[in-house]
This record gives sequence, structure tokens and C-alpha cells, in this order.
Amino acid sequence: MKKLFLTTSIYFLGAFSAQAEDKNIDHDVDIGTLHGQLRYSTEVFAVKPNSRVSVTLNNTDEMIHNWLLAKGGKVDLARIAESALKLGAEGMKQGFIPKDNAILASIGLVQPGKKRRITFTAPKEIGDYPYVCTFPGHSLTMRGVMKVSENPEKAIAQVNKIVAENTTPRNGVLEVGDAPRVVRVHVKDVDSGRSIAVGLPGGVNYLFDAEKLMVRFGWTGGFLNVAPDRKGRGGGTCRILGDKFEVGATEFPLRIGNPDKDPKVRFGGYSRLGNPAFLYEVDGAKVSQTVSGRPGTKALTYGFRVKNPSGDVYFLIKGDGFTVSSTAGKWSAKTSILKVPQKEAEEFFVSLEHQ
Repeated sequence: MKKLFLTTSIYFLGAFSAQAEDKNIDHDVDIGTLHGQLRYSTEVFAVKPNSRVSVTLNNTDEMIHNWLLAKGGKVDLARIAESALKLGAEGMKQGFIPKDNAILASIGLVQPGKKRRITFTAPKEIGDYPYVCTFPGHSLTMRGVMKVSENPEKAIAQVNKIVAENTTPRNGVLEVGDAPRVVRVHVKDVDSGRSIAVGLPGGVNYLFDAEKLMVRFGWTGGFLNVAPDRKGRGGGTCRILGDKFEVGATEFPLRIGNPDKDPKVRFGGYSRLGNPAFLYEVDGAKVSQTVSGRPGTKALTYGFRVKNPSGDVYFLIKGDGFTVSSTAGKWSAKTSILKVPQKEAEEFFVSLEHQ
């Protein structure tokens, strides 16, 4: 079987086959996963209208992933991702594939080192059809597009490598493109010298405090004005752009064994690939935390991977008026504490939204 590939120096961008060994398959597509980056290795591919398409999801990552093809745009993907998260404990059984009329095809959960395949008929209408991983915390950056075109080769040839836009500040303003942006900053009225601002595609941003291991707040809209830090000798406080929203921030919100005891912690840095993961230790347990948002909402989803905790894991939220859901454990609105049993704490996701 002959396959055509479009590659870049960073990642494989598209793959399709004009002819397949199976006479019933017109396009055979392989979609891999980029290790630790929450991205598909194939982010664009093209097929002909009403053609038979075979997609194989080859999960070479260490995390679980799925694949869901839909019609519509960002609003539709945000709705589908939110519905997947609301499946809660049932999500694992259903592959975090919710019921939605916009879904055209899907591959359920694929474990690390495994692969799954699906065959379907492409839409008759020419256009772009997005696909996404709806495992909690993955949907904001783990996306791609299936192009339906009368000339797939031409469609692929016109696709450029996806990169973050506007990497140089204009008039002091930093913008976010198609990839997350991470900046160490000093922000007004924040009593920490170790603040990290993260801008996510879709207009959702947040400030992580590496000293107290908490997300301080989120904001929607523009990202940062760094002019005060770039002028003269620098060192000035930066200004967030857009509308700020609360996230129930409290110092050292992740605790092990005892929710009332301040833990011993150590910050170990963060990854810059894909959706950034913050790495730290809590009472000897190694933790990896990701943060994602849902475009059009003032909400955040935290993804936690806790290695070898010595007891049950607790996540604390300060304040009232939050809607909280989790893929593991039990949330108490009375105490504002999520309790995750030790055996369920290896990987879980928490979504919160201030009403």
C-alpha cells in the first residue's frame, strides 16, 4: 500500500493513501501521539468527499488517548469535551465519547503502546472537519483537522506547519497562537516571585505560582502586556489582559494523607512541549499537573498524575460558588475538599467553574 506523507522538522503533519489494498478503503490514515506533548503526530490529513476512510490511532505515548471526529467548529468541540468530562466515573467505560449529534466517527480509549482502527465514510460536503482527544484535560491542545477536498494532494500541499503566532511582542503585548505560551512574569498584586503565566489557544489563560504550587487565577481574552518589564532596566510588573476569574486558589491545594496539614513540597520545573506540565513533589510523591480551559467559559480543568502517594490524596478549594466535577474520588461542597482514594490517584482530572 502506497502512502503519501507531508512532514516537517518538528512533527509529521499529514498522511493519506489515494489507493488502498482493500478495495473498499480509499484513504488509509495513521495517527500517532507525540510523547508527553498532548498532541497528535498527524494534525492534518485530506480525503475525497464520500470516500471510505480508515483511521488507525497508534498510541506511542505513556498516557491514554482517544480520537473523535466531528462537524462544526470550536464551540462544538468545547461542548463535546465538556460533555465527555461530565461522564465522570462512567467516562472510562464509554471511552469518554459522549452522545452528540456533531460526532461523525470515534475511536475509544487506547492504552499506551496499543492501537485501534475505525472505518467510516467521509462527508459529502467539502470543508474542514475537526478531530480531538476528549480524555479529560487533553482536548485543548490535542486536535487536528480532516480536510474533505476534491483534490486531497493539493489540500495537503497548502497546509503549513502549525506554530504559535506573533512570537515577538508588539507594543508590549504578547499574544497566543495555535500553541500554548509560557512566560515567567511579575504580576501586579501577586505576592510571589515565582509566577508563571500560561496562555492557551482559545483565549483561556492562567497564572501558576511555583512557590505555593497553586493556580492563582484565570482570565479570558488577551494574554499579557509585558511593556513595563521590557522597558528601561526592566523588572516592572506585567498586566494581564482580558477578564479575570477566580479558581478557588489556596496554598498547596494538593495534599496527601491529611488535608489539614501543610505538606513538604519541592518544585521541579515544567515541560515546554505541548500543554505545559508542572512537575513537583508533595510529601515525597512525584506529581505532574496540567491545566486546560474551555473556550467561551470561565472554567479550568486540572489534570493530576500522582506517583506512589503514601495515602489518600486531597484537593482543596477556597471559597464558595464553584461547580466541581472529577473523574475520581468524591467532592464535598460542605468542606470544599475533593478526596481521592490512594488507589485512584495515579491519574485524575478536576474541573471547576465559578458561578
